[in-house]
Amino acid sequence: MSCPEKKLSILSLQYHCYPDEVGGAWGLTYEVNKRLVARGQTVHLITCKPAESLPDYEKIDGVHCHRISLKASKGFISLWRAMRKQVSHILRSGEIDLVHIHNPLIGFVAILCPQLWTVPKVCHFHSSWYDEEKINEVGTESSEIPWKLKIKLQFIRLMEGVGYAMSRTIFFLSEYSKNRFLEYYTCTQPELCVIPGGVNIEEFHPPDSKATRDSIREKLKLSTEIPLLLTARRLEQRMGLENLIRAAGILHRQTPDLKFQMVITGRGSLKDRLERLILEEELSHCVQLVGLVPRETLPLYFRSADLFILPTTAIEGFGLVTAEALASGLPVMGTPVGATEEILQQIDERLLFRHTSPEALAEGIETFLKTPEIFLEMKSRCRDLAVTRYSWDTVVKKIEQEYFNVF
Repeated sequence: MSCPEKKLSILSLQYHCYPDEVGGAWGLTYEVNKRLVARGQTVHLITCKPAESLPDYEKIDGVHCHRISLKASKGFISLWRAMRKQVSHILRSGEIDLVHIHNPLIGFVAILCPQLWTVPKVCHFHSSWYDEEKINEVGTESSEIPWKLKIKLQFIRLMEGVGYAMSRTIFFLSEYSKNRFLEYYTCTQPELCVIPGGVNIEEFHPPDSKATRDSIREKLKLSTEIPLLLTARRLEQRMGLENLIRAAGILHRQTPDLKFQMVITGRGSLKDRLERLILEEELSHCVQLVGLVPRETLPLYFRSADLFILPTTAIEGFGLVTAEALASGLPVMGTPVGATEEILQQIDERLLFRHTSPEALAEGIETFLKTPEIFLEMKSRCRDLAVTRYSWDTVVKKIEQEYFNVF
Protein backbone atom coordinates (compact mmCIF):
# COMPACT_ATOMS: atom_id res chain seq x y z
CA MET A 1 0.00 0.00 0.00
CA SER A 2 2.61 2.56 -1.03
CA CYS A 3 0.09 4.67 -2.91
CA PRO A 4 -0.92 7.74 -0.84
CA GLU A 5 -4.26 7.92 -2.70
CA LYS A 6 -5.46 4.87 -0.76
CA LYS A 7 -7.90 5.94 1.94
CA LEU A 8 -7.48 4.33 5.34
CA SER A 9 -9.80 3.27 8.13
CA ILE A 10 -7.91 4.19 11.31
CA LEU A 11 -8.64 3.02 14.84
CA SER A 12 -7.43 5.67 17.31
CA LEU A 13 -7.03 4.65 20.96
CA GLN A 14 -6.91 7.17 23.81
CA TYR A 15 -7.93 6.99 27.48
CA HIS A 16 -9.73 10.34 27.37
CA CYS A 17 -10.07 12.82 24.53
CA TYR A 18 -11.19 16.37 23.94
CA PRO A 19 -13.94 17.59 24.27
CA ASP A 20 -14.65 15.11 27.09
CA GLU A 21 -11.49 16.20 28.92
CA VAL A 22 -8.85 18.89 28.49
CA GLY A 23 -5.13 18.09 28.39
CA GLY A 24 -2.16 18.13 26.04
CA ALA A 25 -2.23 14.54 24.82
CA TRP A 26 -6.03 14.47 24.66
CA GLY A 27 -6.09 17.69 22.68
CA LEU A 28 -3.44 16.43 20.26
CA THR A 29 -5.41 13.26 19.59
CA TYR A 30 -8.51 15.32 18.83
CA GLU A 31 -6.69 17.76 16.53
CA VAL A 32 -4.94 15.00 14.58
CA ASN A 33 -8.04 12.84 14.18
CA LYS A 34 -10.36 15.58 12.93
CA ARG A 35 -7.76 16.71 10.38
CA LEU A 36 -7.24 13.16 9.17
CA VAL A 37 -10.98 13.02 8.51
CA ALA A 38 -10.76 16.34 6.65
CA ARG A 39 -8.04 14.76 4.48
CA GLY A 40 -10.38 11.90 3.51
CA GLN A 41 -9.47 9.23 6.07
CA THR A 42 -12.01 7.38 8.22
CA VAL A 43 -11.26 7.57 11.96
CA HIS A 44 -12.84 5.54 14.75
CA LEU A 45 -11.84 6.63 18.25
CA ILE A 46 -12.23 4.36 21.27
CA THR A 47 -11.96 6.29 24.52
CA CYS A 48 -13.21 6.08 28.11
CA LYS A 49 -15.93 8.23 29.61
CA PRO A 50 -14.86 10.65 32.35
CA ALA A 51 -18.59 10.90 33.19
CA GLU A 52 -21.40 8.40 32.65
CA SER A 53 -23.68 11.11 31.24
CA LEU A 54 -21.72 11.15 27.97
CA PRO A 55 -23.25 9.15 25.08
CA ASP A 56 -21.83 5.73 24.15
CA TYR A 57 -21.40 6.85 20.54
CA GLU A 58 -21.13 10.27 18.96
CA LYS A 59 -19.76 11.71 15.74
CA ILE A 60 -17.57 14.73 16.48
CA ASP A 61 -15.94 16.68 13.63
CA GLY A 62 -16.36 13.60 11.43
CA VAL A 63 -14.66 11.26 13.92
CA HIS A 64 -16.65 8.21 15.09
CA CYS A 65 -16.30 8.39 18.90
CA HIS A 66 -16.98 5.12 20.72
CA ARG A 67 -16.96 5.53 24.51
CA ILE A 68 -16.33 2.87 27.14
CA SER A 69 -18.38 3.38 30.30
CA LEU A 70 -16.75 4.96 33.37
CA LYS A 71 -17.49 1.83 35.42
CA ALA A 72 -15.96 -0.54 32.85
CA SER A 73 -12.83 1.62 32.56
CA LYS A 74 -11.96 1.15 36.25
CA GLY A 75 -11.20 -2.58 36.07
CA PHE A 76 -8.74 -4.33 33.77
CA ILE A 77 -10.98 -7.28 32.85
CA SER A 78 -14.06 -5.10 32.38
CA LEU A 79 -12.01 -2.69 30.27
CA TRP A 80 -10.77 -5.54 28.07
CA ARG A 81 -14.30 -6.88 27.59
CA ALA A 82 -15.60 -3.43 26.69
CA MET A 83 -12.70 -2.91 24.27
CA ARG A 84 -13.37 -6.24 22.55
CA LYS A 85 -17.04 -5.34 22.20
CA GLN A 86 -16.25 -1.94 20.70
CA VAL A 87 -13.73 -3.40 18.25
CA SER A 88 -16.24 -6.06 17.11
CA HIS A 89 -18.86 -3.36 16.59
CA ILE A 90 -16.50 -1.24 14.46
CA LEU A 91 -15.41 -4.24 12.38
CA ARG A 92 -19.02 -4.99 11.47
CA SER A 93 -19.03 -1.71 9.51
CA GLY A 94 -15.80 -2.49 7.65
CA GLU A 95 -12.14 -3.37 8.08
CA ILE A 96 -9.57 -1.51 10.16
CA ASP A 97 -6.40 -0.73 8.21
CA LEU A 98 -4.30 0.79 10.99
CA VAL A 99 -4.34 1.12 14.78
CA HIS A 100 -2.93 4.35 16.25
CA ILE A 101 -2.17 3.96 19.99
CA HIS A 102 -2.17 7.22 21.95
CA ASN A 103 -2.43 5.71 25.43
CA PRO A 104 -0.43 2.67 26.65
CA LEU A 105 -3.18 1.17 28.83
CA ILE A 106 -5.88 1.38 26.16
CA GLY A 107 -3.32 0.22 23.60
CA PHE A 108 -2.33 -2.81 25.68
CA VAL A 109 -5.96 -3.83 26.19
CA ALA A 110 -6.61 -3.47 22.45
CA ILE A 111 -3.56 -5.59 21.59
CA LEU A 112 -5.12 -8.40 23.65
CA CYS A 113 -8.09 -8.44 21.25
CA PRO A 114 -7.52 -11.20 18.64
CA GLN A 115 -9.38 -9.17 15.98
CA LEU A 116 -6.49 -6.68 15.94
CA TRP A 117 -3.50 -9.03 16.06
CA THR A 118 -2.75 -8.77 12.34
CA VAL A 119 -3.61 -5.07 11.94
CA PRO A 120 -0.53 -2.78 11.61
CA LYS A 121 0.01 -0.51 14.59
CA VAL A 122 1.71 2.82 15.28
CA CYS A 123 2.17 4.40 18.69
CA HIS A 124 2.39 7.99 19.92
CA PHE A 125 4.82 8.52 22.81
CA HIS A 126 3.19 11.57 24.41
CA SER A 127 5.19 11.00 27.59
CA SER A 128 6.30 8.10 29.77
CA TRP A 129 3.33 6.73 31.73
CA TYR A 130 5.93 5.24 34.10
CA ASP A 131 7.46 8.67 34.76
CA GLU A 132 4.11 10.42 35.10
CA GLU A 133 2.80 7.87 37.62
CA LYS A 134 6.00 7.96 39.64
CA ILE A 135 6.11 11.76 39.91
CA ASN A 136 2.39 12.02 40.69
CA GLU A 137 2.81 9.49 43.52
CA VAL A 138 6.11 10.55 45.13
CA GLY A 139 6.63 14.12 43.94
CA THR A 140 9.98 14.04 42.13
CA GLU A 141 11.97 11.78 39.84
CA SER A 142 14.62 11.15 42.52
CA SER A 143 12.31 10.37 45.47
CA GLU A 144 12.35 6.98 47.19
CA ILE A 145 9.74 4.61 45.73
CA PRO A 146 7.61 2.49 48.12
CA TRP A 147 7.61 -1.23 47.28
CA LYS A 148 3.91 -1.31 46.34
CA LEU A 149 4.48 1.50 43.87
CA LYS A 150 7.51 -0.33 42.47
CA ILE A 151 5.31 -3.31 41.60
CA LYS A 152 2.69 -1.05 40.01
CA LEU A 153 5.37 0.74 38.00
CA GLN A 154 6.76 -2.54 36.68
CA PHE A 155 3.31 -3.50 35.38
CA ILE A 156 3.07 -0.08 33.75
CA ARG A 157 6.49 -0.58 32.15
CA LEU A 158 5.35 -3.98 30.83
CA MET A 159 2.17 -2.56 29.27
CA GLU A 160 4.07 0.34 27.71
CA GLY A 161 6.74 -2.01 26.36
CA VAL A 162 4.26 -4.36 24.71
CA GLY A 163 2.63 -1.48 22.85
CA TYR A 164 5.97 -0.20 21.60
CA ALA A 165 7.19 -3.65 20.59
CA MET A 166 4.01 -4.32 18.58
CA SER A 167 4.20 -0.99 16.72
CA ARG A 168 5.84 -0.49 13.35
CA THR A 169 6.37 3.24 13.97
CA ILE A 170 6.65 5.23 17.18
CA PHE A 171 5.95 8.97 17.03
CA PHE A 172 7.75 11.39 19.36
CA LEU A 173 6.97 15.05 19.93
CA SER A 174 10.63 16.01 20.36
CA GLU A 175 14.18 14.72 20.32
CA TYR A 176 14.04 14.88 24.11
CA SER A 177 11.08 12.46 24.16
CA LYS A 178 12.85 10.08 21.80
CA ASN A 179 15.99 10.09 23.92
CA ARG A 180 13.91 9.57 27.06
CA PHE A 181 12.30 6.55 25.40
CA LEU A 182 15.71 5.12 24.47
CA GLU A 183 16.82 5.30 28.10
CA TYR A 184 14.19 2.67 28.89
CA TYR A 185 13.81 0.76 25.63
CA THR A 186 17.04 -0.02 23.79
CA CYS A 187 15.31 -2.06 21.09
CA THR A 188 14.92 0.23 18.07
CA GLN A 189 13.27 -2.20 15.69
CA PRO A 190 10.24 0.09 15.16
CA GLU A 191 10.74 3.23 13.09
CA LEU A 192 11.37 6.14 15.49
CA CYS A 193 9.87 9.32 14.06
CA VAL A 194 9.97 12.81 15.59
CA ILE A 195 6.95 14.95 14.65
CA PRO A 196 6.23 17.92 16.94
CA GLY A 197 2.92 18.90 18.43
CA GLY A 198 0.90 21.57 16.70
CA VAL A 199 -1.28 24.64 17.03
CA ASN A 200 -4.26 26.07 15.21
CA ILE A 201 -2.61 29.18 13.79
CA GLU A 202 -5.99 30.70 12.83
CA GLU A 203 -7.39 30.28 16.34
CA PHE A 204 -4.23 31.42 18.14
CA HIS A 205 -2.90 34.66 16.67
CA PRO A 206 -1.61 38.03 17.93
CA PRO A 207 -3.98 40.96 18.60
CA ASP A 208 -4.07 43.38 15.69
CA SER A 209 -3.51 46.40 17.94
CA LYS A 210 -3.01 47.54 21.53
CA ALA A 211 -6.60 48.74 21.52
CA THR A 212 -7.77 45.20 20.68
CA ARG A 213 -5.59 43.78 23.43
CA ASP A 214 -6.95 46.27 25.96
CA SER A 215 -10.51 45.48 24.91
CA ILE A 216 -9.88 41.77 25.52
CA ARG A 217 -8.41 42.50 28.94
CA GLU A 218 -11.43 44.56 29.91
CA LYS A 219 -13.67 41.67 28.86
CA LEU A 220 -11.60 39.31 31.03
CA LYS A 221 -11.65 41.80 33.94
CA LEU A 222 -7.88 42.33 33.82
CA SER A 223 -5.91 45.55 34.15
CA THR A 224 -4.94 47.23 30.89
CA GLU A 225 -2.02 49.05 32.57
CA ILE A 226 -0.12 46.29 34.40
CA PRO A 227 1.99 43.62 32.60
CA LEU A 228 0.13 40.32 32.34
CA LEU A 229 1.98 37.05 32.96
CA LEU A 230 0.10 33.93 31.87
CA THR A 231 0.41 30.19 32.27
CA ALA A 232 -2.06 27.48 31.23
CA ARG A 233 -1.38 24.11 32.86
CA ARG A 234 -3.03 21.19 34.54
CA LEU A 235 -2.71 21.82 38.29
CA GLU A 236 -0.46 18.81 38.90
CA GLN A 237 2.89 18.14 40.53
CA ARG A 238 5.35 18.30 37.64
CA MET A 239 3.93 21.54 36.22
CA GLY A 240 5.97 23.67 38.64
CA LEU A 241 3.11 25.95 39.64
CA GLU A 242 4.11 26.05 43.32
CA ASN A 243 7.54 27.30 42.28
CA LEU A 244 5.90 29.93 40.07
CA ILE A 245 3.74 31.25 42.90
CA ARG A 246 6.75 31.31 45.24
CA ALA A 247 8.66 33.23 42.55
CA ALA A 248 5.85 35.79 42.46
CA GLY A 249 6.16 36.05 46.24
CA ILE A 250 9.90 36.70 45.98
CA LEU A 251 9.30 39.47 43.45
CA HIS A 252 6.54 41.02 45.55
CA ARG A 253 8.77 41.16 48.65
CA GLN A 254 12.08 42.13 47.03
CA THR A 255 10.90 44.50 44.28
CA PRO A 256 7.47 45.81 45.32
CA ASP A 257 7.70 48.64 42.78
CA LEU A 258 7.63 46.11 39.89
CA LYS A 259 3.92 45.68 39.25
CA PHE A 260 2.52 42.61 37.49
CA GLN A 261 -0.61 40.50 37.29
CA MET A 262 -0.36 36.73 36.94
CA VAL A 263 -3.12 34.46 35.65
CA ILE A 264 -2.99 30.66 35.99
CA THR A 265 -5.61 28.71 34.02
CA GLY A 266 -6.41 25.02 34.42
CA ARG A 267 -7.75 22.51 36.91
CA GLY A 268 -6.24 19.62 38.83
CA SER A 269 -5.48 18.02 42.16
CA LEU A 270 -3.29 20.89 43.44
CA LYS A 271 -6.02 23.54 43.32
CA ASP A 272 -6.53 23.80 47.09
CA ARG A 273 -2.80 23.73 47.80
CA LEU A 274 -2.12 26.49 45.27
CA GLU A 275 -4.94 28.63 46.69
CA ARG A 276 -3.44 28.30 50.18
CA LEU A 277 0.01 29.16 48.86
CA ILE A 278 -1.29 32.34 47.21
CA LEU A 279 -2.72 33.41 50.58
CA GLU A 280 0.48 32.47 52.44
CA GLU A 281 2.58 34.51 49.99
CA GLU A 282 0.10 37.44 50.26
CA LEU A 283 -0.44 37.50 46.50
CA SER A 284 -4.23 37.57 46.22
CA HIS A 285 -4.05 41.06 44.70
CA CYS A 286 -1.85 39.99 41.77
CA VAL A 287 -2.11 36.19 41.25
CA GLN A 288 -5.33 34.54 40.07
CA LEU A 289 -6.35 30.91 39.61
CA VAL A 290 -9.16 31.22 37.07
CA GLY A 291 -9.91 27.50 36.70
CA LEU A 292 -10.56 25.63 33.48
CA VAL A 293 -11.09 28.15 30.68
CA PRO A 294 -13.47 27.21 27.82
CA ARG A 295 -11.70 26.44 24.56
CA GLU A 296 -13.26 29.42 22.80
CA THR A 297 -12.01 31.77 25.54
CA LEU A 298 -8.48 30.45 25.98
CA PRO A 299 -7.02 32.19 22.88
CA LEU A 300 -8.22 35.51 24.32
CA TYR A 301 -5.99 35.04 27.37
CA PHE A 302 -3.02 34.34 25.10
CA ARG A 303 -3.85 37.36 22.93
CA SER A 304 -4.03 39.70 25.93
CA ALA A 305 -0.87 38.55 27.76
CA ASP A 306 2.61 40.06 27.68
CA LEU A 307 4.54 36.92 28.62
CA PHE A 308 3.77 33.20 28.86
CA ILE A 309 5.58 31.23 31.58
CA LEU A 310 6.22 27.49 31.46
CA PRO A 311 7.57 26.52 34.92
CA THR A 312 7.69 22.72 34.40
CA THR A 313 9.93 20.76 36.78
CA ALA A 314 10.08 17.41 34.92
CA ILE A 315 9.43 15.49 31.66
CA GLU A 316 8.13 18.22 29.35
CA GLY A 317 7.72 16.20 26.16
CA PHE A 318 6.65 19.17 24.07
CA GLY A 319 4.05 21.49 25.59
CA LEU A 320 1.21 22.34 23.22
CA VAL A 321 0.64 25.53 25.22
CA THR A 322 4.11 26.66 24.17
CA ALA A 323 3.12 26.40 20.51
CA GLU A 324 -0.17 28.17 21.26
CA ALA A 325 1.66 31.04 22.95
CA LEU A 326 4.17 31.37 20.11
CA ALA A 327 1.37 31.40 17.53
CA SER A 328 -0.18 34.24 19.54
CA GLY A 329 3.04 36.22 19.11
CA LEU A 330 3.66 35.75 22.82
CA PRO A 331 7.23 35.26 24.11
CA VAL A 332 7.56 32.18 26.32
CA MET A 333 9.94 31.97 29.27
CA GLY A 334 10.42 28.33 30.21
CA THR A 335 12.47 26.16 32.52
CA PRO A 336 15.34 24.21 30.93
CA VAL A 337 13.37 20.96 31.08
CA GLY A 338 12.72 18.49 28.29
CA ALA A 339 11.68 19.80 24.89
CA THR A 340 11.27 23.38 26.13
CA GLU A 341 14.98 23.93 25.46
CA GLU A 342 14.63 22.62 21.89
CA ILE A 343 11.76 24.97 21.14
CA LEU A 344 12.89 28.19 22.82
CA GLN A 345 16.52 28.01 21.67
CA GLN A 346 15.20 28.49 18.14
CA ILE A 347 14.12 31.98 19.18
CA ASP A 348 16.48 33.25 21.89
CA GLU A 349 18.49 31.68 24.73
CA ARG A 350 17.30 34.46 27.04
CA LEU A 351 13.85 32.86 27.10
CA LEU A 352 15.19 30.00 29.24
CA PHE A 353 15.29 30.29 33.01
CA ARG A 354 18.62 29.16 34.45
CA HIS A 355 16.91 26.58 36.70
CA THR A 356 13.49 25.35 37.88
CA SER A 357 13.77 26.93 41.35
CA PRO A 358 11.53 29.80 42.53
CA GLU A 359 14.62 32.01 42.71
CA ALA A 360 15.52 31.33 39.07
CA LEU A 361 11.94 31.99 37.97
CA ALA A 362 11.86 35.25 39.92
CA GLU A 363 15.15 36.32 38.36
CA GLY A 364 13.89 35.68 34.82
CA ILE A 365 10.53 37.39 35.37
CA GLU A 366 12.31 40.40 36.90
CA THR A 367 14.44 40.66 33.75
CA PHE A 368 11.28 40.75 31.65
CA LEU A 369 9.57 43.35 33.83
CA LYS A 370 12.62 45.64 33.81
CA THR A 371 13.49 45.27 30.10
CA PRO A 372 10.24 44.40 28.26
CA GLU A 373 11.56 45.90 25.00
CA ILE A 374 13.98 42.94 24.61
CA PHE A 375 11.04 40.52 24.58
CA LEU A 376 8.84 42.77 22.45
CA GLU A 377 11.39 42.36 19.64
CA MET A 378 10.89 38.56 19.77
CA LYS A 379 7.14 38.61 19.06
CA SER A 380 7.36 38.30 15.27
CA ARG A 381 9.91 35.46 15.52
CA CYS A 382 7.58 33.62 17.90
CA ARG A 383 4.70 33.82 15.44
CA ASP A 384 6.87 32.90 12.45
CA LEU A 385 8.21 29.78 14.18
CA ALA A 386 4.71 28.57 15.03
CA VAL A 387 3.44 29.13 11.48
CA THR A 388 6.37 27.44 9.73
CA ARG A 389 6.96 24.47 12.07
CA TYR A 390 3.97 23.86 14.31
CA SER A 391 0.76 24.41 12.34
CA TRP A 392 -1.57 21.41 12.65
CA ASP A 393 -1.84 21.07 8.87
CA THR A 394 1.94 20.59 8.60
CA VAL A 395 1.99 18.13 11.50
CA VAL A 396 -0.91 15.99 10.26
CA LYS A 397 0.49 15.76 6.72
CA LYS A 398 3.67 14.27 8.20
CA ILE A 399 1.72 11.79 10.33
CA GLU A 400 -0.42 10.74 7.37
CA GLN A 401 2.69 10.13 5.26
CA GLU A 402 4.14 7.92 7.99
CA TYR A 403 0.90 5.93 8.00
CA PHE A 404 1.47 5.07 4.34
CA ASN A 405 5.12 4.22 4.99
CA VAL A 406 3.96 1.53 7.42
CA PHE A 407 2.60 -0.66 4.61
